[in-house]
Amino acid sequence: MDIVSMADLHLAAKKRPKEVVFRMTELSDEANTAWETRFNDLLSECGCASGRQFIMYASPVFIIGLVLMVNYSDLNRQWILGLFVMAIIFAGLAGKITGLLQRNYKLNKLVNDFKRTNRFGDQQG
Repeated sequence: MDIVSMADLHLAAKKRPKEVVFRMTELSDEANTAWETRFNDLLSECGCASGRQFIMYASPVFIIGLVLMVNYSDLNRQWILGLFVMAIIFAGLAGKITGLLQRNYKLNKLVNDFKRTNRFGDQQG
């Protein structure tokens, strides 16, 4: 998506395209490239890294729970294994959602940084 005005930037922040290309005439080529890189880095975040971290940090607790359930529970092994897998999936999903929410927050912050840095944005958006 080409960004030539603040209106385009706001639209890109809402629509979350895969990538943006800055072509603002008010900015130098170097500035356009720098902002383009910053925005594209954020737009490419999918939350997967956060999901992996949630799984990694929760796994010791899940493994302890698995051992305790195997040794002290009347549930059969299929139910215990199912609960363990569901807990891992839930942790990954929670991490992914958290990562996407963080990306959205960072993207909105970056739009505000752009507006603050480039005063012409107040006139166009």
